[in-house]
Amino acid sequence: LLRSLVKRRKLIHQLQRLLPIGADWNDEAAIKKASPENFYSKIPLFENAQVKFKKIEQLNKKIKLLATKKYKVTDVFVIFETERGQRNCLHCLSTGRMNAWRNSKPDVTKFVHGHLIVHENSKNSSIDDLAVKMMKSEETEEITIKLAHSSGHAFESLFLFRGEKVLRIKEAPEPYDVRWKDLEVKFNVRFIKCTMTVIVLVWFISWSGFFIHALKKSNPGWTAVFISVTNVLVPKICEFINSFEPHATEGKRQASLYVKMALFRCFNSAIALSLVTNFTETISVRNGNDDEDSLLLSVYSVIFAELFTIPIIKLCDFMGNFRKHFKAPRARTQEEMNACMRGAKFELAERYTDSTKVIFVALMYSSILPQSLFLGALACYIHFFFGKFCLLRMWRKAPDIGRNLAEISRNSFFKMSLLVHLLASAYFWSGFPYDMVCGDDYYGYEFCNQNMLGSRIFPLPRFQRGQNWMSSSQETIVTLYGWSSLWLGSLLLLFLTKNSIVPAIKGIFASTYTPDGRDQRIRFHEVIHNQEVQAYIPQIIENGFEYPLIACDIDEIEECLLGWHDNIHGFSRHNLTNDFKEILGNSFETPIFSIVKYWPQ
Repeated sequence: LLRSLVKRRKLIHQLQRLLPIGADWNDEAAIKKASPENFYSKIPLFENAQVKFKKIEQLNKKIKLLATKKYKVTDVFVIFETERGQRNCLHCLSTGRMNAWRNSKPDVTKFVHGHLIVHENSKNSSIDDLAVKMMKSEETEEITIKLAHSSGHAFESLFLFRGEKVLRIKEAPEPYDVRWKDLEVKFNVRFIKCTMTVIVLVWFISWSGFFIHALKKSNPGWTAVFISVTNVLVPKICEFINSFEPHATEGKRQASLYVKMALFRCFNSAIALSLVTNFTETISVRNGNDDEDSLLLSVYSVIFAELFTIPIIKLCDFMGNFRKHFKAPRARTQEEMNACMRGAKFELAERYTDSTKVIFVALMYSSILPQSLFLGALACYIHFFFGKFCLLRMWRKAPDIGRNLAEISRNSFFKMSLLVHLLASAYFWSGFPYDMVCGDDYYGYEFCNQNMLGSRIFPLPRFQRGQNWMSSSQETIVTLYGWSSLWLGSLLLLFLTKNSIVPAIKGIFASTYTPDGRDQRIRFHEVIHNQEVQAYIPQIIENGFEYPLIACDIDEIEECLLGWHDNIHGFSRHNLTNDFKEILGNSFETPIFSIVKYWPQ
C-alpha cells in the first residue's frame, strides 16, 4: 500500500510537469490539451499526460483494493523518557528467538525475589579504550532492577504481552535508519531476493574477469583503464542490484551494498589480474616490441590510476551539476527547484569500498611491488581529502545508520586483507625467479614447476617435491609468511567463532543484550527540541521530493518530533494519509496506517 501511494505521488509530480503552470492535474480537458498525439507517447521515457493520468487511475483502483485487506503489526517502536528505563526493559524482557517463535513460558530464573542484578560499564566506550580492553577487563557497576510483583502466576504475566504472548524485544535502530516500506517483508521473501541478487553479482564478477582476460591478451595497455572505469561504474551496478533487496534498516542496506562493492572491486582490481596473468609474466617479460608486460606493471598502473580517476569523477559530479545548472533554472516551481539543488546522494558503503579496495590491492602485491604501500597510502590520503570536500560542500546529508557498517569493514574485510597479504606474499616469494628452470645434478638445467599456487600446494619449502629452486634466504621468508598466514587464519576463525557464531547460536535460546557504555542520565524531554532528536514516525525518503513523505496521522504529535519542517507548505502537503483520504473519502474509518502515540511529560 505504501509503495502504491508513493508511486502515485511520483506520477502526480510527473504529470504536473507536463501541464501548464497552475493547471489542476485532475482537469481532463487540460490533460488532453497537453497531450500531443505521437507514435512514441506510450514509450516509458516519452509518455504524455494522458498516459500518466491513466496510470494514476489504475493506481487508485489498486489502492482501493489494498485498503480492504487486513494488515498485521510487524514492529512496535518505543521511546523511553530515560535511558535507564530503556535498559531495564531490555534487561527484563529480552529473550531468545526460540522463546518468541514457540511462545513458550518466559524465563524468570534470572530473577531472585523479584530482583534482577545486572552489571554495566561504568565508563563510556571510546576509541582510546580499545587498547585498554585488550590488557584488562572493563570497569563495571552493579545495577539492581526491582519489579512490583514477585510471586506466583502474576509475576510471570508481567513478561507476557496481554498475558499470553512472548515478544521479541531488542534495541531499536535510529529513527532515520528505519526503512518503513520494507518492515513487513517476510524472511523467506528476503532470502529469495537476496539469493537472486548474489547470483546476478557473481555473473557480473565473472563477466568482468573474462573481459579482463581477453583485454590482457589483445591490448594489455588498456587493462588498467578498463579496471578504473569499471570501479567507477561498480557502485551504480551494485546499487541497481541492491535495490531489489528488501532491508528493514538503512544500515543493513548499506552493509549489503558494501559487501557487494568490496567483493566486486577487490576481485576486479587485484584477484582478476593475478588469475589472467601467466606465471612466468609475474615479474617481467619482453614481447616483440621490447615493451615490458608483467603483473607487476599492471598492478602499478591500476594503483596509479586509482589516485586520480575516482576522486576527479566524484569532484566533477556530472549529474549534480546538470541538475543544479540546467534543470534548476528551468524548474517551474520553487519546490521543484529546491529538489534539483539538493546535493548528490551520499553512499557510505561506496566511501568505505574506496579505501578497502586500495588497501587490499596494496597489501596483496606489496611483496613484488613494495611501492604499492606508498602509492596506496597516497591514494587513501587523496580519497580522504576529496571525500571531505565533497561531504562538506557537495553531498546531501546522510541518515544515521549506526556502527554496523564500520564493524563489518574493520572486523571482516581489513582482517581478511591482512590474511590475503600474508598468504599472497608467501606464494609470490615461493615463485622466484619465475622462470620454471632448476639446476640438475649435472650442472645443467631442467624444467621445474615453481607455481605452487597453480599446483594447489601450500607455500612451504618442504613442498618443493625434490626440485629445490629456492635459496636459503628465500626458504626462510617463505616459511615465515606461510606459517604466519596459518596462525592468522586460525586466530580469525577463533575470533569469528567467539564474536559471531557463538552469540548467534546463543541468541536463539537466551538473551544476548549488553548495553553499550554508561547511562548518560539525560531525559528525552530535555533534548526533544533539538533538531537532531527525532521520534519513530513513519517517513519515506524518495528522490525527487524535497522533504520525506509521512505515512501516519500526526495531528496529536508535536512537530519537533519529525526532525524537519516545511516553512511554506507545512506537513499536510507531504502526508500520504491525505492522499489515501482523497481516494477513499472519509467513509473509511478502519485504521490502516501506523499509529503513533505521544504522552508528553
